[in-house]
Amino acid sequence: MLLANLFDPWVAVSEAALPRSIGMLYPEERAAIAGAVYRRRLEFSAGRACARQAMDALGLPAAAIPVSTDRTPIWPEGVIGSISHSTKKCAAAVALHSDGITAIGLDIEEASPLEEEFSEEICTTGERDWLASRPVGERGLLLKAIFCAKESAYKCQYTLTRTIFDFDVLRIEMNLPEGQFSAYFEADVLPFKRGDRLNGRIRFFGDHIAAGAMLR
Repeated sequence: MLLANLFDPWVAVSEAALPRSIGMLYPEERAAIAGAVYRRRLEFSAGRACARQAMDALGLPAAAIPVSTDRTPIWPEGVIGSISHSTKKCAAAVALHSDGITAIGLDIEEASPLEEEFSEEICTTGERDWLASRPVGERGLLLKAIFCAKESAYKCQYTLTRTIFDFDVLRIEMNLPEGQFSAYFEADVLPFKRGDRLNGRIRFFGDHIAAGAMLR
């Protein structure tokens, strides 16, 4: 399972292959994607299905998860979560504020290497130096792993800051043997200060990479 042990036990996760047809949606969810292309509507409905399955695992009733003006999910009161999808899979992680969880960020990516040229956009100088220290044949996949970790950390912080920023605001330090990473802020993004960090976990499973970050 791609998401196994990606979060602490009180976070419910769900994953599934993308279906071939659009699943059940609540009226407010359908309205949010009324003008979207078919592929986007398929991904949206699959992500909501995963989210509701994760909510069910927490003993929560099924509920609509509409979209806010900044395109992020509006979770039911007391619920926090994150949804992600690749071209093949969708996934969701859900938890309760009452368990002391403030924010969650989840990202899944296909485990296909990125071209080195993308490191200029994605990586800080320190991250590029780390990649250069790795075997040449591993660098493309590790670049994808850095991207995945940054995406999960970005989603996690956005719940609190509602701030959009570029890739160089977060610097990733990987601990691959432990399946962990730290995302350090390279600038103030209130309430986070430069030097603050988010901790997360990263997993390689089959043809996918998954990264998860959480704040308590």
